[in-house]
Amino acid sequence: MCGPSGKEVRLFGHIKIVLLIATMVSFLSGGCALFQQFLPGLTLSDADVISVLDSLDAAEIAAAKLAQEKATAPEVQAFAGRVLNEHRQLGEANGRLATQLAVHPRPPALVSRLTETHEQAMQALHTTSGPAFDRAYVEHEINQHIMAFNFIEAAAETEGNPILKQELVRTGPDLLSHISAARALERHLGPESQRAFAAR
Repeated sequence: MCGPSGKEVRLFGHIKIVLLIATMVSFLSGGCALFQQFLPGLTLSDADVISVLDSLDAAEIAAAKLAQEKATAPEVQAFAGRVLNEHRQLGEANGRLATQLAVHPRPPALVSRLTETHEQAMQALHTTSGPAFDRAYVEHEINQHIMAFNFIEAAAETEGNPILKQELVRTGPDLLSHISAARALERHLGPESQRAFAAR
């Protein structure tokens, strides 16, 4: 276990993690006041970190399933299928990790906020259709994966458990690959006015 100085370092790191998430959630939902009330004295256990990862994977899976139903561009359909399969694999890895570490993840308060933000985003996606849905989904994926990458990067930087740290480091390139693919899709889809002109 960490000594007192190690705990202080981890506390600083955990607060940094939540500040990063709060920044992204603020960008996505327009406010992070709920996060701020949890910051004083906040720490995240290994079980908490795995819970956040589970929440992020579940959100990605749900959005990808919706995209498979509603996306009109074949490239977006293919991307959604990739995201679905790979985040299912990440979720299964999280489950194995929880078993290996003998932890029982219980969602910390910040997971509730992430879940609320995800539900709001899903509601917005449900009300969109056609090429507009394709663009909205891709934009959503870019934002979500940036948030997820920021979280695991900060968590890996301060994580004291070498097994969990290794898993966090291993996951980073997968998320960066998704971001790169989503940004390429965003450029391919182009703005609505450009696509309307091209369709003439």
